[in-house]
Amino acid sequence: MYNFIKERRTKVLLVPLILYWLFIFIGTSLPSDNLSTVLEIGDKVKHFIAYFVLAILLGLNLHFQEKWQHISIKYILYTLIVCASYGMLDELHQMIVPNRSAEFLDWLADLFGSTTGVILLYFFIKIIKKRNTIFETN
Repeated sequence: MYNFIKERRTKVLLVPLILYWLFIFIGTSLPSDNLSTVLEIGDKVKHFIAYFVLAILLGLNLHFQEKWQHISIKYILYTLIVCASYGMLDELHQMIVPNRSAEFLDWLADLFGSTTGVILLYFFIKIIKKRNTIFETN
């Protein structure tokens, strides 16, 4: 699985990340009264889930990229920095969107979702690397 992802990283990782990030940006750029209420879950839960997924997609992309070895090795740190920064910028951006506002607790939910995502991602990558090594030696 590790090699499968590595060999097809553009289709498997980069395209989903770009599409998902656009989805987040468009979703947070819409006035809140225009949003559908398909999912009746709390605002902080939405933030947590959005950044949980973003962190996993971004972390995978950073881990599997081959241009900058340092980023690939420290993908967790860079993922958290990017997600925290984007979450803050997104909250500030919402100040100019009608019927939206910037909330510190939303940013904390973003940060908590990102952190949870990279922790899960760390163990996922560790498991698939180990399985890849086992299959290569057999």
